[in-house]
Amino acid sequence: MSAARAESLVQQYGHTGIAFQALSPGMRHWFDRDESTGLDRGLVAYVDTGHAWVVAGEPIAPRDQVIAVAERFVSAAHAAGRRACFFATEGALASSLHFRRVQIGEQPVWDPQRWQEHVGTHRSLREQLRRARAKGVAVRRVTGDAVENDPALRAQLDRVVGHWLSARSMPPMHFLVEVAPLAQLAQRRMYVAERGGRVVALLSLAPVPARGGWLFEHLLRDSQAPNGTSELLVDDAMRSLSNDGVTWATLGLAPLAGSVPRWMQWTRTIARPLFNFAGLSAFKRKLRPQQWEPMFLAYPESASSALALADGLRAFAGGTLWRFGVRTVFRGPRPLLVLLEWLLLLWTIALALAPTSPWFPDVRVHIAWVLFDLGLYVLLRLVRTRAWTAGARAAAAAVSLDALLTAWQAAAWNTSRTSTWMEALLLGIAVTGPLLTAPMLWGAARRLRGLTSH
Repeated sequence: MSAARAESLVQQYGHTGIAFQALSPGMRHWFDRDESTGLDRGLVAYVDTGHAWVVAGEPIAPRDQVIAVAERFVSAAHAAGRRACFFATEGALASSLHFRRVQIGEQPVWDPQRWQEHVGTHRSLREQLRRARAKGVAVRRVTGDAVENDPALRAQLDRVVGHWLSARSMPPMHFLVEVAPLAQLAQRRMYVAERGGRVVALLSLAPVPARGGWLFEHLLRDSQAPNGTSELLVDDAMRSLSNDGVTWATLGLAPLAGSVPRWMQWTRTIARPLFNFAGLSAFKRKLRPQQWEPMFLAYPESASSALALADGLRAFAGGTLWRFGVRTVFRGPRPLLVLLEWLLLLWTIALALAPTSPWFPDVRVHIAWVLFDLGLYVLLRLVRTRAWTAGARAAAAAVSLDALLTAWQAAAWNTSRTSTWMEALLLGIAVTGPLLTAPMLWGAARRLRGLTSH
């Protein structure tokens, strides 16, 4: 009953680009019910982080009621002992004195009716489309029934999704970026790019009912997709929407793009090894949208913007931020593998230059450790540059063995010969280094296995 009520409100008042995400799995629903009439005045879709109710966009309600519904929702959250904030709003709450806002990015908007003319004046886009077609890529639209009734097609789509997730440096996130393109297929539009009978990319669109528009929500490709495949999917979908008379489409939020605060600009630069915010924005900008609409984080005027942003990040992380950070590290992301290579190289050089006594029982053990670490460095480099799954397992096993042997040597030989705090520190680094590195390499092996098995 609750799901039907939510869907009805989304169909009537879903005006923002992310309105359909109110129906996504994992979302909670708060209904603003008029007790005098027994009718729902609005819907708020949110997640509960344990400390805050984080809303997906704006309340879904008549445009002149959005602020009132939001204010009542904040009161309900406070009554439940929770903070409240609204992530990725399009500005409807800006005129309320009870809310503040900070820009977190912007979304590009196109009129599909002008797309064909747009392509005609966009030489680089035409070249990308030509490249993909020359490589044998073809795009077709598939229906929800076709996906459900064709196990082979479903398996190929699942493979593309799995490949894309395995290629990410960070673990899967939740809330507004949950990767579930095959959910609610009856309401979506799905386009697939195929090459030689194999699906190499997909594009899933979510409706924006009250606007008569569409959100290009999921654009996923695997490593076999030639250059221009993503552009070819967008082109085919835009032409299809144009034929159906659609006049509004968006590729969704480009986070940290546009006139965001300076500290967010710094974050965009610092976070690039794990998530390329600038690259995502550049792809959307390359398609030359007709306009960019700013997106905001809105929060009660008595609240802190830093706390509201932290609540939003917890919603994306699906829990505490430190646990998400640990999961990221133990996933073995490529930037950490690069860092590990350099640290191991420096450690190997230091090990080679260190005196045999008192660190090693004899020169043979000393040389063996140097050669072991040098070989491990070469192996790690091959793992990173070639996405070598077997090599990653071998490296993980070697570091696990390293952890055991180092701990044994430290206990049997080094501890009794350590006399200064500097020696104790170096011994601690030697023992804890492989203990911390081994889980990360096993995680990298699992991630690479997922990447190559899809």
